[in-house]
Amino acid sequence: MITSIILMCFVIFAQTCLKMTQFDAMHQEQMAIIQLRQILALSKDIEVRSDCLEMIYRHEKISIVQDKNRLVKKNGYEILMENINHVSFQEIENEIFMEWEKEGQTFFMQVY
Repeated sequence: MITSIILMCFVIFAQTCLKMTQFDAMHQEQMAIIQLRQILALSKDIEVRSDCLEMIYRHEKISIVQDKNRLVKKNGYEILMENINHVSFQEIENEIFMEWEKEGQTFFMQVY
Protein backbone atom coordinates (compact mmCIF):
# COMPACT_ATOMS: atom_id res chain seq x y z
CA MET A 1 0.00 0.00 0.00
CA ILE A 2 2.83 2.40 0.86
CA THR A 3 4.55 1.55 -2.43
CA SER A 4 1.41 2.34 -4.42
CA ILE A 5 1.00 5.69 -2.64
CA ILE A 6 4.64 6.61 -3.33
CA LEU A 7 4.28 5.51 -6.95
CA MET A 8 1.12 7.59 -7.35
CA CYS A 9 2.86 10.67 -5.89
CA PHE A 10 5.79 10.15 -8.27
CA VAL A 11 3.46 9.92 -11.29
CA ILE A 12 1.67 13.13 -10.29
CA PHE A 13 5.02 14.87 -9.77
CA ALA A 14 6.31 13.67 -13.17
CA GLN A 15 3.15 14.89 -14.95
CA THR A 16 3.45 18.30 -13.27
CA CYS A 17 7.11 18.61 -14.28
CA LEU A 18 6.26 17.67 -17.87
CA LYS A 19 3.55 20.34 -18.06
CA MET A 20 5.90 22.96 -16.62
CA THR A 21 8.60 22.22 -19.19
CA GLN A 22 6.08 22.44 -22.03
CA PHE A 23 4.81 25.80 -20.71
CA ASP A 24 8.33 27.24 -20.49
CA ALA A 25 8.99 26.40 -24.13
CA MET A 26 6.64 29.15 -25.31
CA HIS A 27 6.79 31.42 -22.27
CA GLN A 28 9.48 33.67 -23.75
CA GLU A 29 7.57 34.07 -27.01
CA GLN A 30 4.34 34.91 -25.19
CA MET A 31 6.09 37.59 -23.14
CA ALA A 32 7.77 39.01 -26.26
CA ILE A 33 4.42 39.27 -28.07
CA ILE A 34 2.86 41.03 -25.07
CA GLN A 35 5.78 43.51 -24.89
CA LEU A 36 5.66 44.11 -28.63
CA ARG A 37 1.90 44.74 -28.53
CA GLN A 38 2.36 47.22 -25.69
CA ILE A 39 5.13 49.05 -27.55
CA LEU A 40 3.04 49.24 -30.73
CA ALA A 41 -0.06 50.41 -28.86
CA LEU A 42 1.90 53.34 -27.41
CA SER A 43 3.66 54.20 -30.68
CA LYS A 44 2.88 56.39 -33.66
CA ASP A 45 4.19 56.64 -37.23
CA ILE A 46 4.71 52.88 -37.41
CA GLU A 47 6.59 51.78 -40.53
CA VAL A 48 6.48 48.08 -41.39
CA ARG A 49 9.26 46.52 -43.44
CA SER A 50 9.90 42.83 -43.85
CA ASP A 51 13.03 42.92 -41.70
CA CYS A 52 12.12 45.64 -39.21
CA LEU A 53 9.49 47.76 -37.50
CA GLU A 54 10.28 51.46 -37.04
CA MET A 55 8.18 53.81 -34.95
CA ILE A 56 8.08 56.76 -32.59
CA TYR A 57 7.77 55.38 -29.06
CA ARG A 58 7.66 57.80 -26.14
CA HIS A 59 8.98 60.63 -28.33
CA GLU A 60 11.98 58.59 -29.51
CA LYS A 61 12.54 56.78 -32.79
CA ILE A 62 13.05 53.07 -32.16
CA SER A 63 13.23 49.94 -34.27
CA ILE A 64 12.42 46.30 -33.65
CA VAL A 65 14.93 44.15 -35.57
CA GLN A 66 16.63 40.79 -35.58
CA ASP A 67 20.21 40.97 -34.33
CA LYS A 68 21.96 37.63 -34.82
CA ASN A 69 19.59 35.17 -33.11
CA ARG A 70 17.66 37.76 -31.10
CA LEU A 71 14.69 40.06 -31.61
CA VAL A 72 15.68 43.38 -30.08
CA LYS A 73 14.33 46.88 -29.53
CA LYS A 74 16.99 49.33 -30.65
CA ASN A 75 17.51 52.75 -29.25
CA GLY A 76 19.41 50.87 -26.70
CA TYR A 77 19.41 47.10 -26.80
CA GLU A 78 16.40 45.49 -25.14
CA ILE A 79 16.11 41.79 -25.95
CA LEU A 80 12.53 40.70 -26.63
CA MET A 81 13.12 37.14 -27.88
CA GLU A 82 16.15 34.84 -28.13
CA ASN A 83 17.21 31.76 -30.09
CA ILE A 84 15.30 32.62 -33.26
CA ASN A 85 16.55 31.73 -36.72
CA HIS A 86 14.54 34.26 -38.71
CA VAL A 87 11.91 36.94 -38.14
CA SER A 88 9.85 38.96 -40.59
CA PHE A 89 7.00 41.46 -40.36
CA GLN A 90 3.99 41.99 -42.62
CA GLU A 91 1.17 44.49 -42.76
CA ILE A 92 -2.11 43.01 -43.96
CA GLU A 93 -5.23 45.21 -43.99
CA ASN A 94 -3.87 47.64 -41.35
CA GLU A 95 -2.85 44.82 -39.03
CA ILE A 96 0.77 43.91 -38.28
CA PHE A 97 1.88 40.29 -38.21
CA MET A 98 5.17 38.73 -37.17
CA GLU A 99 6.51 35.44 -38.47
CA TRP A 100 9.48 33.79 -36.79
CA GLU A 101 11.32 30.51 -36.97
CA LYS A 102 12.63 28.80 -33.87
CA GLU A 103 13.95 25.26 -33.45
CA GLY A 104 12.68 24.21 -36.86
CA GLN A 105 9.13 25.47 -36.28
CA THR A 106 7.57 28.51 -37.92
CA PHE A 107 5.15 30.72 -35.99
CA PHE A 108 2.85 33.46 -37.36
CA MET A 109 1.01 35.82 -35.05
CA GLN A 110 -0.77 39.15 -35.14
CA VAL A 111 1.05 41.69 -33.01
CA TYR A 112 -1.01 44.82 -33.70
